[in-house]
Amino acid sequence: MPLTVVLDTNFLTVPAQFGVDIFSETERILERSVVFIVLSSVVRELERKLSDSRGSEASKFRVALGLVERCSIVDYARTGVPVDDQLLDYARSVRGILATNDKDLRTRASQEKIPVLFLRSKKRLDLLGSVI
Repeated sequence: MPLTVVLDTNFLTVPAQFGVDIFSETERILERSVVFIVLSSVVRELERKLSDSRGSEASKFRVALGLVERCSIVDYARTGVPVDDQLLDYARSVRGILATNDKDLRTRASQEKIPVLFLRSKKRLDLLGSVI
């Protein structure tokens, strides 16, 4: 049975910023098949950031939106609920892994016993927590 990995906005920018293949690195670390999930609220956040940015910043978000095509998009948006809370709720509900580089979100996820995938040393992914 494949593992579910829920990708955050900033995690999707890792390939453009640091040249790390988040998909193959994730599968290498987890040593299992993986289903990559992006919430529709994350897609909207990427689109908004793209329209608000220029130059290399815009390029980073354009690449991230291209990567979304390799994922399953789940409409989990809830009005008035911050994207970070939606990510935590969804990851918990599917017993999945949250992929983020946001320090506060990582802390919240580990406090809730949600495994977290993150970029370490700007060159490789690492897993915080355990996967059953």
